[in-house]
Amino acid sequence: MTDQPHSRAWYARLARERGEYCHPWPRTLDGPDPELSFDLLLADLLTPQTHVLDAGCGHGPDAARFGPQAARWVGYDFAPAFLAQARAKAPGAEFVAWNGKGDIPAALGGPFDLIVSRRGPTSVILRLPELAAPGARFLYVGPRLHVPQVPQRLAAVGWPVLGEWQVSVQARVPTREAWATRCDWMQESGRLPDWDQQAGPQGLPYREERYVVLAGSPG
Repeated sequence: MTDQPHSRAWYARLARERGEYCHPWPRTLDGPDPELSFDLLLADLLTPQTHVLDAGCGHGPDAARFGPQAARWVGYDFAPAFLAQARAKAPGAEFVAWNGKGDIPAALGGPFDLIVSRRGPTSVILRLPELAAPGARFLYVGPRLHVPQVPQRLAAVGWPVLGEWQVSVQARVPTREAWATRCDWMQESGRLPDWDQQAGPQGLPYREERYVVLAGSPG
């Protein structure tokens, strides 16, 4: 990909070429997937009465997997190709084209009891007062051990952090090409030489990291 990573054009091309929003490099993990903590928390928060907003829903994997456990699952994304895939993957959910800015689309139809973002936009945090029902929860997982804008934005809207987890698992990439793909995706071009300096017969070891936050509405 030649577009600026994580730009609108980059996401549109990702949707066209790969058909899904997922980390595109091959890897092996020496332990459990670090996102399992997010999955377990999400499953525990769902009830047949829960109305869920999925911020940056991508191609709809969470809507397909968890949506049937909720009263209503609504996802939004700005990439039309992802939304088309999400509608096909999770026909029982609802999907709306939105970038999280400006007026909230009437089609979202809140308020919501649970707002989730799996490696999606942190901008939704600033809209929580408009989107959330009384007693709502916000659940986020990010691709690094530290995503400082998450606690900063939660503090700005007055949402207390109820739980915070940092998960790190040993992983390996098998080829230099795979490592270059990861460096491009993670916007860590400065780490590309790590392959030449540290790779061995089994590839290059690195850490797969996740930052998980659960927050609650004030009051």
